[in-house]
Amino acid sequence: MPQQTRRVLSWTGVLLPLYILSGAQAQNLSTSVSHAQFVTRCGSFASKASIPGTTIYFSQYVAAGTNLSLAENEPSCGITHWTVPVDICRLGMAVPSSNTSEISVEAWLPFNYTGRFLATTNRGLGGCKSILYNELDYATSLGFASVGMNTGYNSSTAAPMLNNENAIADYAYRSAHLGTVAGKEVTKVFYGAPSRKSYYLGCSSGGRQGFKEAQDFPEDFDGILAGSPALALTRVVSWGAYLSQAVGSPDSDTFITDDKWALIQEEVLRQCDKIDGAADGILENPDMCQFVPEVLLCDGARTTRCLTPKQAEAVRNIFSPVYGVDGKLLYPRMQPGINTKRVVPFYFNGLPSDLSEDWFRHVVYNDTTWDGRTFTLNDAAVALAQNPFNVETWNGNLSAFAARNGKLLSYHGLQDYVISPEISQLYYSHVSRTMNLTPSKLDNFYRLFMISGMDHCRDGDGAWAIGQDESSKARRRPNENALMALVRWVEEGVAPEVLRGTKLGQDGVTPEFWRAHCKWPKKNRYVGPGAPTNEGSWVCV
Repeated sequence: MPQQTRRVLSWTGVLLPLYILSGAQAQNLSTSVSHAQFVTRCGSFASKASIPGTTIYFSQYVAAGTNLSLAENEPSCGITHWTVPVDICRLGMAVPSSNTSEISVEAWLPFNYTGRFLATTNRGLGGCKSILYNELDYATSLGFASVGMNTGYNSSTAAPMLNNENAIADYAYRSAHLGTVAGKEVTKVFYGAPSRKSYYLGCSSGGRQGFKEAQDFPEDFDGILAGSPALALTRVVSWGAYLSQAVGSPDSDTFITDDKWALIQEEVLRQCDKIDGAADGILENPDMCQFVPEVLLCDGARTTRCLTPKQAEAVRNIFSPVYGVDGKLLYPRMQPGINTKRVVPFYFNGLPSDLSEDWFRHVVYNDTTWDGRTFTLNDAAVALAQNPFNVETWNGNLSAFAARNGKLLSYHGLQDYVISPEISQLYYSHVSRTMNLTPSKLDNFYRLFMISGMDHCRDGDGAWAIGQDESSKARRRPNENALMALVRWVEEGVAPEVLRGTKLGQDGVTPEFWRAHCKWPKKNRYVGPGAPTNEGSWVCV
């Protein structure tokens, strides 16, 4: 098979990476354009191209290594510049979503185009312009024609959704779809042919939008990589408000200080770390951990490094599911195993949850004075009943996506302290029941992987780097990279049985150890004989 030393770019046909062409085919592609032609085409594209329903404000050639200024970016988003990884044609566009609203879209079209298209969206409740440059960076470095988009507004909060149904609709579902449609069309016009395959990459709110695409716009993508998805979104924001109240303010008798959170983590590991067979500080099966915080109660023999009854009650509430006013499950528990010795979740900082207040103020009640400290389960019921534009994203029928041979690869970190990983497991079961498909049948188009030792989307104590973005890759081969594993599944029919991840060293590059993360509902079990950091010492059972 030819080495991947160069790629051939054609304006009259889809670019094919050399590793899928025979040597003769690669040498006979006489329509390839030079780098100079690429630069010239990019410079004139904005003035010459006509894309229905899309306004192209600029097109500029950007050379690899350029420290790109992003002065026009929303200041609160905190991204002022970015170093471009490869030679690209950068486009800025606007796509109307209604008569009074529009989506901002940015496209990075690489010279080393592989014929693949990729869209990425955003996280949280904000809509920072051309969100997540790290994902645009990652995709273009792999040869994808890539687009990023905001949510119809430029802000790091939900404030633009106040009394604004268009902004809510754009956030809930329209931005990802409209930006994708426009991005595909621009890519087709620029390169002279449609992309041969289209992909989606997103995490958190971006992960939810990936599921929304599979549910409502199954024709948009051939493959979707959705991480730590904010499924059941209105329940997530209510859960955050509930957790903040469970701990209370720093002067309350339920508040837990950082040193006591460290103590709690030590006790969680003492009680549950060996459930998976190895005492390595990482829980492979936190759903099997029934933590008993009362073991830490202060008594006559222990007056320090202990919990008061009120604090123990707060911890029990945190590690227990939440039920609504109707007695039904509102949201699963915060799973034991999050490393509160290393990082204390923002839900527990003694203040109302910013995420929750943001949603209730600007979407649920249209009242900027609403105080998260007044939250009750009645507020959760109001938010859930409202569910604007089905932002819950809880539709379990993925039959249309499956029918067109789409592939959905989802992952969720088991140390996630923002969105409970159990919600991904519950949604998986919901799809299974809705479509009346066993896991072995779901495997044909939908696979879920629980990533031990991963925080929210990235970082953590375990082998969390699975290739979900540029800073969390160790290698780019399909058996060591989630995005390329998805590509191989879509294009070659080889589905991933595990997602291999690595724990990166302090330099952020060097792998410390690898672990193969199991396809749900299988779970990792340590069987030895080597150390827990030995990948071969674990099996999926």
